[in-house]
Amino acid sequence: SSRGKERKSRKSIFGNNPGRLSPGESAALAKASGKGPFDAMRQTWEDPCSPYNSPASLSAIIRTPKCYHISSLNENAAKRLCRRYSQKLIQHTTCQLLRTYPAATRIDSSNPHPLIFWLHGVQLVALNYQTDDLPLQLNAAMFEANGGCGYVLKPPVLWDKNCSMYQQFCPLERDLDNKEPAIYSLTIVSGQNVCPSNSTGSPCIEVDVLGMPLDSCHFRTKPIHRNTLNPMWNEQFLFRVHFEDLVFLRFAVVENNSSAVTAQRIIPLKALKRGYRHVQLHNLHNEALEISSLFINSRRMEESPSGNALPASMLFSVGERKAAATSRVTIHGVPGPEPFTVFSVSGGTTAGQLLHQLLATTKGPESCAADYFLMEEKSFISKEKSECRKPPFQRVIGPEEGLVQLLNSWFPEEGYVGRIIFKTREENLNERNVFQDAKEDAAISSEEDSFFVQVHDVSPEQPRTVIKAPRFSTAQDVIQQTLCKAKYSYSILSNPNPSDYVLLEEVTKEPANKKSSTAKPSQRILSDQECVFQAQSKWKGAGKFILKLKEQVQAARDDKRKGISFTSELKKLTKASKQYRGFISPPLQVSPESPQSKDERSACGLTFSDIME
Repeated sequence: SSRGKERKSRKSIFGNNPGRLSPGESAALAKASGKGPFDAMRQTWEDPCSPYNSPASLSAIIRTPKCYHISSLNENAAKRLCRRYSQKLIQHTTCQLLRTYPAATRIDSSNPHPLIFWLHGVQLVALNYQTDDLPLQLNAAMFEANGGCGYVLKPPVLWDKNCSMYQQFCPLERDLDNKEPAIYSLTIVSGQNVCPSNSTGSPCIEVDVLGMPLDSCHFRTKPIHRNTLNPMWNEQFLFRVHFEDLVFLRFAVVENNSSAVTAQRIIPLKALKRGYRHVQLHNLHNEALEISSLFINSRRMEESPSGNALPASMLFSVGERKAAATSRVTIHGVPGPEPFTVFSVSGGTTAGQLLHQLLATTKGPESCAADYFLMEEKSFISKEKSECRKPPFQRVIGPEEGLVQLLNSWFPEEGYVGRIIFKTREENLNERNVFQDAKEDAAISSEEDSFFVQVHDVSPEQPRTVIKAPRFSTAQDVIQQTLCKAKYSYSILSNPNPSDYVLLEEVTKEPANKKSSTAKPSQRILSDQECVFQAQSKWKGAGKFILKLKEQVQAARDDKRKGISFTSELKKLTKASKQYRGFISPPLQVSPESPQSKDERSACGLTFSDIME
């Protein structure tokens, strides 16, 4: 039929129809016994003596010499090419377009994982848009980094001839010798409304690093029971990455009891900014949840090559491209209304270049750069309040030091925070003199200038504490040190101000005679500016200091005053009653002519006294 003739004459996207011989082909190719034309061609490609295997590129295999031609492959065929001809497939995609689509066996409209095809340079990966699964979410994360314009530039190792690993990169390798990976630190701090539909669940966070097989890994946090509004994890994970250009981070909020994913988010590793960030979560249909987010801290640590190993970031990227990548650095102490200023620097910017840029924008071009410098300051963080605060470490940054390398050398996990300060030579000289004077004063003062004092009733968790204070410390100084050393408790946290407390001195004097009873302790309140050492040295018996709230002391005083007033009123009443009892009536004049008997007089007296009573 005419339709059959048209089908036979139609050319394939791989070149001529493989069922028919093109001019000049050997007849033995089609006459291979027991094999079809495709099998014969595949056997010929794999034969090292075959003329089709002589070119180094895959273009000779699929025979698509025109640059505007596009080849469409089934996902299974594309996977076979990725496994068997990995480097040749990458070389072919540098000058030819390639498209893959889901296999016909996916009757549930599921999608293949697109990352393996992107790693081999495949430009178009078709997916079933009606299924909201992980491959479709990964595809959305791939193209949302540049605003969803639909085009993303491939990594330089897949097309740039100036790259060190060009035509040597094999994504499926699991062992990369002499390549030092980059180390990333990721801390899941907390979450906000992570399960919008379930407020009593027990959420945990699963973190998946999606990349080449060597870089892929999985982490999981501990579950927070019955708290989805503001769970706190504060868990840190470290992972290594060789090929950073095509690595994605997937955050999934999983209900611990049912293992159901309630929210998720996928972001490229390159788009993850350094420091503390809020990552907005999406639902399973990849729609943004306005009030659901994760609070994380991330940073990239500088590679530390050992031996002959080189950083993988230098091998998989171009030097000029890496130097052109911009970073932001914060400089403190710059003259202006704000306490700090943010500058954009590149990978090759040195401290001297930034100093000249800073002076040109703030001081003018006529200022001399020799009068200014940049200083690195590391402030140590004490994990507990009882620890003594260490002075910050400071050093002058050399003019040839790279700023990006300096920022990557900071490790907050070791317990310090770094910053860069803009200073003048005069300020540095004055600070050195002040520091030297303070150091000399501290050297002059010996251990004899301090004393130990014990404070009782600090908190329910800490009934007493011992502190070491200078001899000239006042009551308020001792109270402040006591509150800093005290453990966390509700009483301390609700009243953290030292001015709300007083020191109560309680001294028990020894009795003069051993046979006498035990003496009662005397108490008094120290004034805020009274020297504690002098008060303690005056003790002639056992004594102690008690930490009290001013409210408690005032309430005790009011109760004492009420008791004193009640006692005085009681004494007045008692004295008045005694006066009534001591009242003597005038004697009755009895005539001698009518004398009364003794019984009658006693009876009369009793009746009068009863009346007075």
